[in-house]
Amino acid sequence: MELKRPYIIKWLTSKESARYAHPVIAVLLLSLLILIGSSELSHRRQRRFEARLMTIKVSLSYLHNASEVFFNENGRYPDSFNELRRICVDRLGKDSYYAKMYIDLTSDRTSEVPEYRELNDKGGYYYNPNTGQVRLNLTRRVKEYLPGYRGWLSDQIPSTWED
Repeated sequence: MELKRPYIIKWLTSKESARYAHPVIAVLLLSLLILIGSSELSHRRQRRFEARLMTIKVSLSYLHNASEVFFNENGRYPDSFNELRRICVDRLGKDSYYAKMYIDLTSDRTSEVPEYRELNDKGGYYYNPNTGQVRLNLTRRVKEYLPGYRGWLSDQIPSTWED
């Protein structure tokens, strides 16, 4: 008894359909490769967003600790955010994160870091010299600054992150 091939196999291997079958298969394979590639790029992008956000959160924590150390040593908090940054750079070196910082979620690091005494969503940092409180001066949700970000911080507001 001879095995019969399914119709799709007959169609794919016939000479009449070869001019259609091979391009169809090629397009399907190319589509699959593009889908896998774009998924990997998206995953890498999400990891970069996460790394940047976690770097900012950790730096806020360190800045808070530095202001507390300054307070314990001097009986007052630094007069400005830039004074606090200078202290961090002095203790950690000129190559530390605090010499150049992110001022918002979309820019590169810069040495020109704006300081504000009120939360106004202009980027930079909010600093209160009476309490030593440091916050990122961004008052909207993370996903509004980083539209492609879908991680666990996407609905958080950066200015509410604990320092």
